[in-house]
Amino acid sequence: MTKTTFDLPDQFDIVEFISKEAHDLKSPFNRILGFTKMLLKGMSGPLTDMQKDDLTVVYENSAQAMSAMSNLVDMARLSRGEKAFSPVEANLNNLLAQTVAYWKQSKAVHGVELVTNIPEAEVKIRADESLLKQCLLNWILYVVEYTQPPAQVTLTLESRETDALLTLQSQGKHNIAAAEMILTMSAYIGQAILKLHDGQVLLAEGNEEGAIIQLALPRI
Repeated sequence: MTKTTFDLPDQFDIVEFISKEAHDLKSPFNRILGFTKMLLKGMSGPLTDMQKDDLTVVYENSAQAMSAMSNLVDMARLSRGEKAFSPVEANLNNLLAQTVAYWKQSKAVHGVELVTNIPEAEVKIRADESLLKQCLLNWILYVVEYTQPPAQVTLTLESRETDALLTLQSQGKHNIAAAEMILTMSAYIGQAILKLHDGQVLLAEGNEEGAIIQLALPRI
């Protein structure tokens, strides 16, 4: 009988593992979300109001877990330099508008108003549009998580001589129950993608009355 000696590693790179096994790590959540959505649509038969409420809780918590796992994979790939980066000439005004629209549609928090102060004149930068929108979204998520509803978050774009200044400022009480996981993930992803664009965080502060984040991106 042929015997096989198992190769048991004495060292383990958790970051490499997360990056490599991204599909298998996220697949269970995708299946739960898909199956739960099918049930909520009544495709397996009618549901009582209580069953709908219970399944909605399952769906929302699974979506939150899926989001956290996706962020973890992004963090691993960014730390290993595995994120494809393809910058092109881009209109920062449009990227901001698209990011805000996505937040309002998919990530909005009840009681938090997100307003923008974006000039009409185009601000041109070199950017990987998909990655930069992910960066901007994570900074919005950071400020929103830091601040307790009811609150207002203002996003301002200012065109300066050599760079574009982005300011995210919230007005509202500090959320003492803010999830450290969301803050850490959002800040890491936001900073890592910003560095790919030769940008920098100029200011990151918070107090009992809200938070302020200032980012600079080089202009063309």
